Amino acid sequence: MSDPVLDVKHLSVDYVSAKGLVHVVDDVSLELRRGEVHGLVGESGCGKSTLARSLLRVLGPPAIVSGGSVMLEGKDLMKMSAHEIDQVRWVRMAIVFQGAIDALNPVLRIQEQLVDALMAHGVRDGVEDRAKKLVDRVSLPRRVLTAFPHELSGGMRQRVVIAMALALGPQVLLMDEPTTALDVVVQAEILDELDRLRKDMGFAVLLVSHDLPLMLERCDRISVMYAGRIIESGPVASFRDGGSSSHPYAKHLLGHPYAQHLLHSFPRLDGPRTIARALEGSPPSLFSPPPGCRFHPRCPMVMPICKVEQPKLTQRGVDHVAACHLAQPAAEESPAALPS
Repeated sequence: MSDPVLDVKHLSVDYVSAKGLVHVVDDVSLELRRGEVHGLVGESGCGKSTLARSLLRVLGPPAIVSGGSVMLEGKDLMKMSAHEIDQVRWVRMAIVFQGAIDALNPVLRIQEQLVDALMAHGVRDGVEDRAKKLVDRVSLPRRVLTAFPHELSGGMRQRVVIAMALALGPQVLLMDEPTTALDVVVQAEILDELDRLRKDMGFAVLLVSHDLPLMLERCDRISVMYAGRIIESGPVASFRDGGSSSHPYAKHLLGHPYAQHLLHSFPRLDGPRTIARALEGSPPSLFSPPPGCRFHPRCPMVMPICKVEQPKLTQRGVDHVAACHLAQPAAEESPAALPS
């Protein structure tokens, strides 16, 4: 197992409001390994985007990072000065924000924006030629350099934003819902292009999305987030096994019931027909989350302990952890109970 290029430990992010502090990201730890795609999945409002943006310290007021560390290649980003973090952004780690149309300046041509991004990080020589190579890299025609953002399709704008993020060769790319509002054909093209670039350039990707089937197809590992916390994390194969008909959840607990509901919330194109079952209730308010397991008001398998004691992330086989009182440590199960 390779050392992580990005190692997040016990990170917490709060929002200051008239009602007090809102704990949007609560004691989150995760690792991103070199060259991998790590998916961060969960419902809207669970804290995914806040977590991603806090890693690069691009969150503004009223958000505050209240604890934890973010180690990038051995250096803690949370302890860096404003000048030091500026030397990291886009050089060692970059982000593709949700909604490409909002990430581009509507009154500047694409070439001007690419040149500005390069010059802002100290590149002075041959910036126009580098801008041309950037659009080549993401398989765009060079005519887009003279276009305004509104003259491009959604997929083309997304490629421009990806080109801008990769301009200085970062080792980590954070992608916040990169295919929002794109149709499935363009979505696949963008992700195929990203996969090609990742293999060519060797960077790692933290992919943020609510789309679990997309994660199962595109990621190496997945972390599931609920109400500000990571509740399950592991290789993508273990999530596939957990959602298959050969491993009914009540008999073969791979992890967390919420992750299981996510797996069954999308229709399958293969296999027998199944009845979709909605998850009752709504995500809890982060102003006053429930005690114990935050999922217990909605969990069909809730036990008395779930209402009073917060479950810890428990090892569930090779490189797989889950925070559920039903998910016993792997050592307490027979080897046959674990997915192959």
